[in-house]
Amino acid sequence: MRKMAVVLAVAAGLVVMGAALFGCGSQSDGRGSASGEVVFEETVSPNEDYASSEEDVVYDTVRVTQDGSGTATVAAESNSAFFDPVSYEVECGRDLEPGDVSVKWTTVMGGTEPSKEDQLAVAEVSVRASEGDVDVRKINFVNGALEIISESVAGA
Repeated sequence: MRKMAVVLAVAAGLVVMGAALFGCGSQSDGRGSASGEVVFEETVSPNEDYASSEEDVVYDTVRVTQDGSGTATVAAESNSAFFDPVSYEVECGRDLEPGDVSVKWTTVMGGTEPSKEDQLAVAEVSVRASEGDVDVRKINFVNGALEIISESVAGA
């Protein structure tokens, strides 16, 4: 049990360092693949205060769009090489307003206060689809890095 905690702590540290040093891939155009009117958009940079150059800065974005049918599309994208874009639909049955969407960002270790060693990594997206019905899902922006580390540890 203690060995697993040490491995997880080391993995988290490697993820943070990897995101700071090697996290950037190609920049997106900021629109993603979702069509419709943008209802909500939020971008954070988990490593902006710690990156040694602008090229190493990672930007994670959550965008919610809605088409005429009342269906909302939640799309997540990042310029990190460790993240593949994610999107999913939420049936709303009504037009969303910006206040119907919120994002709570947490760190690799689950905290709300980021640091150089524990950077923002998970977005908990809440969409109020209808009265009393809220769709809540978590998007992990470092899954790819964790998979690479897990495979490396397992192969050692």
